[in-house]
Amino acid sequence: MAGERFSGDGNEIIRAVRATQPMHLTFEVEAYQELVELYEKGGRDNIISTQFSVGHHSWALVIYPKGKGVNDHISLYVKFLDKIRGGKCVHASFKFFVLNNETEKYITIQDARTRSFNAGHREWGISKAVSAKDFFDKSKGLLVNNSCTFGVEVYVVDQTLIKTSRLSMMEKQTHRSYTWPIYDLSTIRPSVFSPTFKIEDRAWKLQVYPRGNLTGQGKYLSLYFYLIDHTDLIGGKKLYVDVQLNLKDQLTGEDHEKNVGFWFDSEKDHGGLDDFLELAELNNPTKGYRMDDRVMIEAAINRMFILQQIC
Repeated sequence: MAGERFSGDGNEIIRAVRATQPMHLTFEVEAYQELVELYEKGGRDNIISTQFSVGHHSWALVIYPKGKGVNDHISLYVKFLDKIRGGKCVHASFKFFVLNNETEKYITIQDARTRSFNAGHREWGISKAVSAKDFFDKSKGLLVNNSCTFGVEVYVVDQTLIKTSRLSMMEKQTHRSYTWPIYDLSTIRPSVFSPTFKIEDRAWKLQVYPRGNLTGQGKYLSLYFYLIDHTDLIGGKKLYVDVQLNLKDQLTGEDHEKNVGFWFDSEKDHGGLDDFLELAELNNPTKGYRMDDRVMIEAAINRMFILQQIC
C-alpha cells in the first residue's frame, strides 16, 4: 500500500508507517491510565470498542493494556461478534493501528496470515503489538496527555473462494472382516450378492460374477465391494476404504489375496476388480479355491479414512 514502509517482525508480523487513518475503525481512548485501573478493579483485563461492520459481519477491537499471555506489551485483537452455528466460520485478515501524535502518522501492525473465526475461536490478534516501554515513552508520541488512538482494518475473504477440509483415519474396531460361502457357483447367472454385513457401523455387500464382468468377462472371476447406505456422504464428504479381498484356498490355506482401496461418495457406492482371479486358476484342481462347486470369499477392512469439509 502506498505510503507504507514495510519491515519484518519474525515471519508472520508486518510493521509499517502510513499517513492515512484506518478505514474501518478509529478508537480514541481518553484518560487511558485511569480507565485501565478502573477496569482492573472490576476484574476486566481488556477494553472493547464499539462494534463496526465489515463484509456483512460485526466486529470489535479489543485492547489488552497489560498484554494477553505476554508481559511488557499491549496486545491488540479483533473480535467476531455475530452468531456462528455449527462448523461455520469466517476467514479474515486484519491490520492494527496506533497513532503517533508527534508525526500524525499511524504505526501499523499486521498479521500476514488469514485467520478462521468460528464458534470456538472468536478472537484473533497480535499479543506483542506494542511494547509497554515504547507506549509510555513520551518521545514516541503514542500516549499524549493520557490519551491515545488505536484503529483496525479487517479484510474478509470471499467465503466461496476458500474451504477447509480434513482427511482423518477412523478409529479401528476389533472385528473388521466377513466371510461369505457361495454354494453351487456354476448355477449363478450372471452374478450374486452376499447377505448384508456390518463393519465399522456401516452396512456392506459383496458381488461376484463367476464368469467375469466388463473387461474380465469370460476370462476372470470378478469381485465387487458395495457400501449399502451412502446418503450421509454429501457436500464433498467422502469415505476411503483400504480393503483386502481374499478367495480362500480350502485345501492348503494359501489364499488368493488382493489389497485394494476404494473411494465412496454420494454418487459412487461400490468398487471392485473385473480381473480378481483368472478362471483357469479358479478351476485348477490342484488349487483349493473351488471345492464341490463352493467358494469362500473374505473381505477384511484394514483402514478407513473420512474426508470432509469442516469450514
